[in-house]
Amino acid sequence: MNYATETYTTEKIMDLINNYPYYISRLKELNAQYESEIGSGMTAQYGIESVMPKAQGSNSSPVENDTLRRKKMNKEISRLESKARYIQNRWDRITDERMALVFNLRLNGMTYQNIACELDISSSRIHQIMYEICKLLQD
Repeated sequence: MNYATETYTTEKIMDLINNYPYYISRLKELNAQYESEIGSGMTAQYGIESVMPKAQGSNSSPVENDTLRRKKMNKEISRLESKARYIQNRWDRITDERMALVFNLRLNGMTYQNIACELDISSSRIHQIMYEICKLLQD
C-alpha cells in the first residue's frame, strides 16, 4: 500500500496526522538501528555450538535469518515512510495561519487539549480545525 499516492477518507487522514509523531520517532529508531548494523560483521559460531545438530524445519543459517530480519525492517521503514510522506507531500495546502499553527502543534505531538490551552480556544474548535485540515489534505 502506497500512502503517498492513495486517496483516503478524512478519518484515515486524521489517523495519519495523530500518529505522525510516532511514525517519525519510530523511523529515527529504525534508521539508527539499520545504520549501526550495516557493515557490522556476523559472529561465527564456535565451540560446542558449531558442531551441535541444528533444529529441523527452520532456517538454521544465521546469515539467512539476519537477512530475513533486515528485510522485515526494510518493509516497516518503507511503510512508515510512506505514511509520513502522505502528510508531508500535502502540508503546503494549508495556507491559513491558524490552521497551520494547529497542524504543526499536532504534528509535534501536542494533544488537542494542550493545543486549545496554548491558543486559548476551545477543544471542540481544535477538533473542527483538524477536520478542516483533513478535508484540505484529502485528494
